[in-house]
Amino acid sequence: MKFLVINGPNLNMMHFTEPGVTGQLDYNGLLDYLELCCTRMGMEVEFFQSNHEGDLIDEIQSAAGRADGIILNPGGYAHYSIAILDALRLCGVPAVEVLLSEPDEHESFRKTDIVSFGCQGHFIGEGISGYLHAAAYLAQLLRLDGSAHTHLVM
Repeated sequence: MKFLVINGPNLNMMHFTEPGVTGQLDYNGLLDYLELCCTRMGMEVEFFQSNHEGDLIDEIQSAAGRADGIILNPGGYAHYSIAILDALRLCGVPAVEVLLSEPDEHESFRKTDIVSFGCQGHFIGEGISGYLHAAAYLAQLLRLDGSAHTHLVM
């Protein structure tokens, strides 16, 4: 099973912590960690990151035929990108959203997550563990019947 992990703006500049892991991971360390964990779960992952909305849309549109599913962290685009929502609805590949922190912990305008309407599930406020939970959920969804009709919020 192959998943495309798409990360939106500013994630390449962040540092991450994970319970039980000493210190912080930079973005490349995060990718290495996710690849190792997904490989152990029998999944292949390909990563893409951009600070540009159009690049993210192009990547989503190109997923059909090269990935079984999409794990998307749209960053700030989650709250207003109808274009990313439309790309998810049109691409024909099931997607699961990851948001590292709870939108309620930020400004009030971040409370509406537009992109989530194009995803079969989303994992919010779990830090980098959300990526692994999203991968496991997406794999289970695909193994059940290949369809993508449920909407899970964790």
